Amino acid sequence: MNISELLLNPLLLFSVALRPVSEIAQMPFRPKRFRYEESRDFLTSQGTDIADFYFNKFAPFSWFVYYRDLVLIDIPAFNAPTLEAMDIARAIDFETSRLQACLQKGDFISLFALIDKRIALEVYLQLFPTIPEEQKYRLFWYIFSRLRLKLEDFSPELIHQIQACRNQELTLPTDEQGYVDVYRGHGVNSPAARASSWTTDINTAICYAYHWQGGKVFKGKIPREKVVASIKYRNEKELICFPGDAQDIEEMKFMSLAGLKPELERTGIIKLYESCSSLLADKYFHNPYGIHGLSHTHRVLLLSLILSYMENISGNDRELLCLAALYHDIGRSNDNFDPQHGRESYKKAVSQHLIALKSQEQEIVRFIIENHCINDHQALSLISRYNVKDTERLLILYKLFKDADGLDRIRINDLDISKLRTPSAPKLLLVARELLEKITVSNIPAEKEPE
Repeated sequence: MNISELLLNPLLLFSVALRPVSEIAQMPFRPKRFRYEESRDFLTSQGTDIADFYFNKFAPFSWFVYYRDLVLIDIPAFNAPTLEAMDIARAIDFETSRLQACLQKGDFISLFALIDKRIALEVYLQLFPTIPEEQKYRLFWYIFSRLRLKLEDFSPELIHQIQACRNQELTLPTDEQGYVDVYRGHGVNSPAARASSWTTDINTAICYAYHWQGGKVFKGKIPREKVVASIKYRNEKELICFPGDAQDIEEMKFMSLAGLKPELERTGIIKLYESCSSLLADKYFHNPYGIHGLSHTHRVLLLSLILSYMENISGNDRELLCLAALYHDIGRSNDNFDPQHGRESYKKAVSQHLIALKSQEQEIVRFIIENHCINDHQALSLISRYNVKDTERLLILYKLFKDADGLDRIRINDLDISKLRTPSAPKLLLVARELLEKITVSNIPAEKEPE
């Protein structure tokens, strides 16, 4: 297999960056960490061939490497004391023996799990003829994921060869027409239509868009038969297709925190958030620094207020949402699935005199807190147990709060937009990601305990 013909990006080959140390020795000005002659003599005394040592110009902290066959070892300085301190001969023997043992047993799965990822692709292409057919597909996409490669780096011929080795159908979430809905967090330097990497998880797409700093989120669909691979190794629910195979691509429009902030300040939402958040204290939480602790509570509080503004909720009802947000998780005794923690949270809030309202409003807050952690169908079946005359008002506030709490599920990569209930909530997906980065325990100001 001619590697140079299969790779459209030759820089993916680690060996391209290497120069034999014997060439560096001919330079008039040598690196300070490079003492060729003494290293050569030391290696000769160890029975090691200096021809297997190279200079790597792309590694500023480890300019030198040993590289032969399956083995790659970084060397911070090429001099006798360093090579002796590393016990370089024994290190080479150890790496060689364990990798060769995998090769002799035909255990390619272990081999590519152990091998230095920088040479994994090169070794894979060299060993391709000897790798069992049933392992070629899986191993290629494992290496592809591990190195964060792009389909455009490879010739279509190689990709089709790899596809032909797939021994079972891909499990894909297709619709009735055989299409897979996909998303992509995309930068501004190239058209999304030419992208080869997509995800079925909008959480992942939003995360990428956020880190692009000005990136956008696109939605499209891929015909089932055009999906080249489904990659699960990075937990990003990534799908690979050839550029141009994604169809009906459109940009998803989301609000941003920067865009919302002037209006939130003008309408007093920010001021109300700051006032309410000062009521929180570490002592209320079983684990104030866990995923249901202070940071989560601050974010749900602000998201509740933003949604209340967008959904035109009155000032009095906003205060009810604030109370629900502040104390909805204080009854937790763990960070696991716990459908009873809503009842415990309300009980704790009342016992500590954190909530004291008029009868109807108290019942609304009780319903929201007690039932925010169960599904909507169950919650609705329990309404008759609460002394609330205006059930329409109750359900509006309940659904809004559930969306605020649900939007922060982006922190555990488990935000399902199909389960959002209010028209405004889907517009805040990017805001939810931004708040996840901005509101954490480390940057929440120290709060005074309530008197």
